[in-house]
Parts: sequence; structure tokens; C-alpha cells
Amino acid sequence: MTSLLIATEDPHLLFHRLFNNSFQTLGFIKDRISQIFIDVLCYTRSSAYLTDTRTSRNNELFPFAFQDLLEAIGSKHQRKTQDFSAPDKDSGGGGGDPEVVFNVLDAILKCSLERLKHMRESMSWAHIGHYNYKLKAGYNQHIDTIRSLSLEGRLGVALKLRSKMIHQGIFPDVVTHNYLINGFCKVNAFEKAEWLVTQMSLWGPSPNVATYNTLMKGYCAFGDTDKALDLISAMNYGKVKPNVITYTILVHAHCKKEKLEEARALLLELTDEYSEKTLIASTILMDSSFKKGDTSLAFTLWKEIFSKEVDVVAYNVVIHGSCLSLRYDLILAYKYINQMLKIGFLPDNFTYNTLINTLCKMKRIDEAVYLYKVMSKMGVTPDKITYKILIQGLCRVENVVTAHELLNSMLEKSMIPPLLTWNLVIGGYGRHGDKQNTLHIMNQMMEYGVLPNVFTYNALIHMFIKRREISKAHLVMKEMISCGPLPDIVTYNLLVGAESEFGHLYSAEQIHDDMLERGCRLIEVTMCVILQAAKNFQELQFPTCFLCIIISDMREVLKH
Repeated sequence: MTSLLIATEDPHLLFHRLFNNSFQTLGFIKDRISQIFIDVLCYTRSSAYLTDTRTSRNNELFPFAFQDLLEAIGSKHQRKTQDFSAPDKDSGGGGGDPEVVFNVLDAILKCSLERLKHMRESMSWAHIGHYNYKLKAGYNQHIDTIRSLSLEGRLGVALKLRSKMIHQGIFPDVVTHNYLINGFCKVNAFEKAEWLVTQMSLWGPSPNVATYNTLMKGYCAFGDTDKALDLISAMNYGKVKPNVITYTILVHAHCKKEKLEEARALLLELTDEYSEKTLIASTILMDSSFKKGDTSLAFTLWKEIFSKEVDVVAYNVVIHGSCLSLRYDLILAYKYINQMLKIGFLPDNFTYNTLINTLCKMKRIDEAVYLYKVMSKMGVTPDKITYKILIQGLCRVENVVTAHELLNSMLEKSMIPPLLTWNLVIGGYGRHGDKQNTLHIMNQMMEYGVLPNVFTYNALIHMFIKRREISKAHLVMKEMISCGPLPDIVTYNLLVGAESEFGHLYSAEQIHDDMLERGCRLIEVTMCVILQAAKNFQELQFPTCFLCIIISDMREVLKH
């Protein structure tokens, strides 16, 4: 049975067993020497008794690992040892010659040392090293797989692989556990995430600050700030110190819920603990204060930031806040830009986009276009947001031609505009009844793989109505019904208003019935157009059922 166990045992485990029991083997030899000396001095034991004692004590004291190794190596060395055993009683020895005893003892010691040397040499260090390398490679492969599965959202498979590793006595490291916890937090499976943290606390590896931060961020992402705050107590209990990221996550979560006072209190805690590392949390709170209209708190935070350390993001927040919260205070915004240039910070896309957007809202389009040219000269490449802001501003002041030029500029730079940008230009030409440019841009848009939506079709219908081509407007709506997108309330109101304006009240009534079936209602402007058309065509003297409905709906609107 023992030999069977030896045969199936890995060499590196046998090696460890040998060295773990080395001291026991030496103890055995020492014990034998003492016993033999006692026998020699007392002359009370026979050679046979010595042999019996050796055999019995061997069974009692000899380390099991050493015995197993003897069997593993073979019987070759055992036979050598047996050759030096004391003679039997029947062989004629009488009193136990000390010289013979010492010769036997010397032979036993030499044989034992030879066997130990042979066993050590028989174990291949290269084999042990190769095994350890394979073990490490397998471990790395498993944890890489768990991490990849966690990122892909295949959490069930990742958890099974973790369990398999643990059953083999191998525990994934804390980073791998953090990947799993992050995956569960993303899918709102907080019970599993909490269970994993508990398992880590019980069996290892112990959760670190990143573990708690991951779970805390998950709670905050789903709006559960109370549980996120409770984790601070859990961290203190586990002797894990919260870091800057911990407090920043909590400040951001409270700002999203517009709990500025609580966020401010957390920021003060962070300042007490990490006085020089509060930039990100302070910037987040300053931005939220501007958005909520609390400019006093925002500028107080700005002074605190400016006195310690400041970066481009902080400047962008204070510039954005000055533009939006202080009724487009461009003077203050330009002051901060000059300040950041003196310090050595260069404005980025966000800085320029903020200023261009403010100028467009103030209808100072020429200045906005000039700033667009300046940013290009300063080495800051305009992005899709820059173009969208400018094109929208230009279309608001009916400068569609310049907007079209900017659209072409985007295409020349291999920058495919989003659907909203295309719609702005299509809508601008449509309001002017420019059929050629409207259709050209729409076809160009589809060539670039951007599909029209309901706003695009409404702009097309508006263009045909402007050109008094009502039949083509109806064809566009039929295409929408058959191919999609389906007409909305704007589509129906455009056509009902146009038919009424042209005196086609019967057609207007049919469209009105169709829109009611689809759950759409007339807006106030369209009702006014219908009633004005009925008045012009003297239809109010003998109002139809359709007109009675319109008059009734109009009265309800006026009551409210």
C-alpha cells in the first residue's frame, strides 16, 4: 500500500516530505547511538536483543517520509544494511564484542548517509523547477481567464473557474476578485458582490481598499449612497484605510443627487486626511455648485483649489460656470483664460467649445466663427461638438450657407457628422424652401451611411409645403408610413395646417381623423391655422363636424 502511494506521489511533494523530516532522521540516528552505548557499557543485552530493539524502535521512531523514500528508492540499499545486522543467538556470539558493535554502527551510519545522498541526487532539480513553472503558468492562465470573463460579463463561468481553483487549494489573488466584484456591480448583482467580499474576509485574500472602492462605486452608480457610506464602517472594521478615491466616489455620488452639503462635509473629511490631494473631488463639487446655481459655494471652492493646485479641468469648470451661471459673463470667462495662459496652461477643446457655445446663444455668431478660426491656428483641432455648436448657431440666425460650408469642412477632414448635424442643415434649407440643397444634403447623408429619422422627413415635408407642393409632401408621409420612421405629431400638424391654409378643409379633416387614430393631437398653432382658414373661406357660417371639434378643442386650450 505504501509503495502504491509512493508511486502516485509527485516527486516535488516527496522532496518536501524528505526535507521536512530531515531533523527527525538525524534524531533517529542520535537515538540509536545512545542506545548502543548503553548496551555496550552495561553488557546486559545480547546481539539478538539488540537486533530486536533496533527493529522495534525503527518501526516506532523512523519517520514515515524517510521509510517511504527507502521503499521508493528500492531494496538495494536495504539489503546493504541487513548485511551489517548483529548475528543471531544461534550463531555463537556470546557477550557482545564492543569492537563488533562499533563496526556495525559505523556501517549503519555510512549506509544511511549514502542512502540519503542517493535519494537527494535522484530528485531532479530541473524537474522540480519545471513543475513549479508549469504550476505558475497554469495559475496565471486561470486568473487571466477569470478577469477576461468578468469584463465580458460571463460572471457565472468566471465564478465556476474560481471555485475550481479553490478546490485545488489555489486562491485567486485580490485583483482577480476585484474584477469579479466589479462585474457583479455592473449588472446590479450586489448580493453576489457582497458574498464575494465576505468570502475574501473569511478565507482570503483579504479585501483591500480597491475592493471596497469597487463595491462603493457600484452602489453609487445605482443611487444607493447609504450603502456606499456604510462601507466606510466596514473598511474601518477590516482595518482598511479609505483613500482619496474612496472620498471622491462619495462626493461625486452626492453631487449627482444634488446633496451639496453632504458632499461638502465629505470633502472636508478628505481635506483633513489628504490636504494636498483634493483637486478632483473639489472640481466635481464646484461643477455641481455652478449647475445648481450656488455660485457662492462654487467660487469658494475655486479659491481653495487655486491656493493649492489647479489644472486645465478646474479652469474649464470655472469658465463654464461663469458663462452659464452668471448670465453669460464673458468678461470673467476671458479673465480666467488669460490667467491660465499666464500660468502655462493651454485652452483645450472644452474651453473653446464653452466660449463658442456662449457666443452662439448670445447670437454673436461672427465672434464665434472667429474663435473657431483662432482655435485651429492655436493647434486645437475642432471636434464634432465644435461643429455642431457652430452649425446650430448659424442655422438659428438663418445663415445656412456658412453652416453648409462647415458641414463640408467636416467631410473634408474625414469627420462624418452625426445625424443631428445633418438635420440642422437640412432643416435650415427646408425652412427656406430650397429644394435642391435640401435633397442634395439628404442624399449625401445617406451616401455616408447615416439614415434619416422623423425630423429629417419633417424637414423635407416642410420644404415641400413652403414650395406649395402639397402632393409631394403627402408622398413623403406615405413613404414614412410604409418604410418608417412613422409620422409623429409634427408631421400631422404640418400637413393639417398646410391643407387648411390652402383651403382644403376636407383633406385636413381626413388627415385629422388619421392622426387621432394614431394617438396624435393637434397643437394650438395648427388649430389657429384651421380656424383662420375657415374664416377666410367663409366656412364658419355653416361649420362642419370637423370644425366643431376644432372649436371645442380650442376652447379647452384657452381655459387652461
